[in-house]
Amino acid sequence: MIYMPVTSTAHQQMSLSSRGVVKWCASILNRIVAPLQKGNGPNKFQLSSIETATTTYHGDVGWANRPTAVIECPQCEADITQPVSSDRIDCDRCRARLPHYDFPEATLLYFQCPSCGSQMKHGKRHPDEFEIPEWATCSQCRYHWEFEHSYS
Repeated sequence: MIYMPVTSTAHQQMSLSSRGVVKWCASILNRIVAPLQKGNGPNKFQLSSIETATTTYHGDVGWANRPTAVIECPQCEADITQPVSSDRIDCDRCRARLPHYDFPEATLLYFQCPSCGSQMKHGKRHPDEFEIPEWATCSQCRYHWEFEHSYS
């Protein structure tokens, strides 16, 4: 075994390399945690909304917060994208124009997940009370949307 005294230069080089390892580990940890972080408020993570009572990671409640809807055109059967629930339903293919309040009569093909862009599963819990879907869940990223939720 060869003994080499540690000089101050060697000690500084070891200290610099250990700082590099710490920085590298921190960057890996930041990449893992970043998708879960919400912002700078007191709630730093975007975990599931308490109203959804599911194992989702992120969600919204209310028709105004509804995900983008893809609807079948009633005239030419093309896909119509309606990003905002209060937008008109306009077909780019045949130029059909429907007001947003005709949404219940339209054929909803799917909702598009606002987090990852995948097609969402959707459905109704109270088909006799509502003409519109009441929920949608993304199978890929577990985003969940609810029309409304009341605990009364």
